Amino acid sequence: MKTDVALLDVDGTVLSKRSIDVLCERFGFISELKRIDLEFRNAPRYVVTRKIAALFSGKKRRDLEKTFDSIPLNDGLYQFVSFLKDRGFVIALATDGYKFLADRLKERLQLDLAYGNMLQLNGDSLTGNVLTMLGCLRIPDCKEYFICKLRLLKSLQGALGGMSVAIGDSDSDYCMLTGADVAIAYRPKTEKIREQADIVVEDFKEAIAFLKNML
Repeated sequence: MKTDVALLDVDGTVLSKRSIDVLCERFGFISELKRIDLEFRNAPRYVVTRKIAALFSGKKRRDLEKTFDSIPLNDGLYQFVSFLKDRGFVIALATDGYKFLADRLKERLQLDLAYGNMLQLNGDSLTGNVLTMLGCLRIPDCKEYFICKLRLLKSLQGALGGMSVAIGDSDSDYCMLTGADVAIAYRPKTEKIREQADIVVEDFKEAIAFLKNML
């Protein structure tokens, strides 16, 4: 039996703010974050991921979790999740952020899967090292993230065999939108994402209405 799958971006799509911005503000790293983004703007994004993770060396996991949990969800998310669940979708989260935080969101929303970067821990403290291996499929215009959302989507498609829906807002979501049966851009931050989508939505009610006509 085939099962449909939905892959949801976390930052800016599920969450109302980019989690790394909130975390860096909490720990006083905003200037360092801006410097890294500027200095390595032309580098592969996995390089940026390593540089940012190093900022959190020595920080307590529980402190990051508390800050992450404070980020508001986007309006209508629970209704969108319920809509997908009612139709038997497997629902997965994907983030270029950190898996231990995405797992918390998965449990909060009672979803099926969560993907993100694995960070090394020393007890409850972060070492600043990223354990994730590069999995990028390197499609044209790809910025080479550690977490390849297209690879994740293809894996889920292959395992489940049903229709795939991807929803995201930024360049890290571009690859998964190219591979989805239904690509939804949620308040897209770039023209690249807008052009790749089957539909551009400003809220989850629009996404539900669009999918109702397809399912």
